[in-house]
Amino acid sequence: MATLRIPESNDTLPPALVGLGHRRDATLGTLLFLQDDPADKCFYLEAGEIALRRVSRSGEEVEVARIEPGEWFGEAILFAGRGFPVQAVVVRPSRVLEFRRATILSSLDPEVSLFFLSLLARKCLALNHRIEELTVMGARERVARFLLGQCPGLEAGCPGGLGACRFPLPKKKVEIAMELGMAPETLSRALGQMERDGYLRVTGSQVEVPSCERLKNLVADE
Repeated sequence: MATLRIPESNDTLPPALVGLGHRRDATLGTLLFLQDDPADKCFYLEAGEIALRRVSRSGEEVEVARIEPGEWFGEAILFAGRGFPVQAVVVRPSRVLEFRRATILSSLDPEVSLFFLSLLARKCLALNHRIEELTVMGARERVARFLLGQCPGLEAGCPGGLGACRFPLPKKKVEIAMELGMAPETLSRALGQMERDGYLRVTGSQVEVPSCERLKNLVADE
């Protein structure tokens, strides 16, 4: 059975806010909410991993994001009075703090209000940056940045911190294309061109980067 690695404390969350949350342990495959369910709650992930997936009218399921420990999800739409645009699926045994909209709105603690204002402001800034990436960057630059983000040297504090590296793609290529804001065919062409130019080699779901430094230079050059 998989075990949970629980952070020792909730240092990033105000104590007043933690007291409003309901802690839940969720097993693999649990649906925390379905697409189009009323967006009357949001979540903070303490441990585990959550996939946010959107289901098309034809029933096709596409993953749009992965939530890691220390991240929020559902907060951006919490006060919009609409339904969730995705469903949240537990892909590793998880522990979450669940916050109900009614509970948050009934709180008289200004620390809680300020926290959510700051949280939503940061979300807006992140989305603005995302829009800039999708409108300004070329396909190869977007792919290069994405691959640098998977580099095993990233945890050492430097994307491309290793001279060369090898790693598996974290999701299906069609899902990566959607995340990068391009058609799957565009992603395939970009990978093919980068492979012909010697920036990487792709074998199935494995990517080998002969020179992380050269891949970083591709981002700078473009």
